[in-house]
Amino acid sequence: MNRAELSLSDEAIERLVRLHSGGAGAAERMDFLRWRGLSMDHERAAREAEALWGALPETRHAEDYRRRVRRPRRWLALAAAACVAAIAITIALPEPLAGLYSDYATRTGERRMLELADGSRVWLNSDSALSVDFSPQQRRLRLHSGEALFEVAKDAARPFIVEARGGEVRAVGTRFDVDSRGPQVRVDVTEGVVQVNSAGSEPVRLSAGERLSYREAAAPEPVQPLDLSSASAWQRGKLIFNQRPLGEVLDELERYVPGRIVLTDNALRQHKVSGVFDLKDPDALLKTLERLQPVKVTHMPWLVLIRPAPKA
Repeated sequence: MNRAELSLSDEAIERLVRLHSGGAGAAERMDFLRWRGLSMDHERAAREAEALWGALPETRHAEDYRRRVRRPRRWLALAAAACVAAIAITIALPEPLAGLYSDYATRTGERRMLELADGSRVWLNSDSALSVDFSPQQRRLRLHSGEALFEVAKDAARPFIVEARGGEVRAVGTRFDVDSRGPQVRVDVTEGVVQVNSAGSEPVRLSAGERLSYREAAAPEPVQPLDLSSASAWQRGKLIFNQRPLGEVLDELERYVPGRIVLTDNALRQHKVSGVFDLKDPDALLKTLERLQPVKVTHMPWLVLIRPAPKA
């Protein structure tokens, strides 16, 4: 980034802080709109400042900022440092926070295979937490957060039940994936048959090659077809994308890297991405995106900015 770009970034940050100080009125907002419309570089600087403001919660306290710092570069450094410190504390723990009450947990970027007492196997994806409670009557597991792939040993006398966000997935002998990263739980079946119960609705049976999503306290969505060639590719150490929107690709990649990935231009979210990428080298995916997509990747402490590539 050259000196002129740094100056515009500083000015954009300073203007944005003034707008969020609590004392800005219509005149200041119109002035900011006029400023960002002066050129594409001004607009780019404004969008990056807005992305940083949203990505680092500490930066929203503008009044506190005015008391503590005077120069925008110093403000940015302090905000980034606060974010780094918070993340560092979490990483320093022996397991993620969910690990405090779960039997098994993985950190960001870590994947782990578990051999259960009944012979079943579980693969935990990045930043996931799981508890196991086996009894003579049933095999019950709880996915507190994240994603897990289950390869179930057959035992007709003891159903295999996975709880996730108010729903249950039941299987006898099968292979299925449960993804509970957000408010919506996704169930993918790659072998056998499972039964999904959620929100008191009628149970839904899923066969190999089918996918279902549900939300807590809501009826499940319609069953969708599942691409078996790319399903649970993470368990094999791969990310496979076939004409997936860039926004979805970055959301998926973010779970394997520390910190945040922020796309500063929403117009880029729908750009299609295809390819097979190695989870051992997430940075290679970013480098490939920079080479094949109209984007510029900027690495910062615990933050990766994806912005439109400057025109030649």
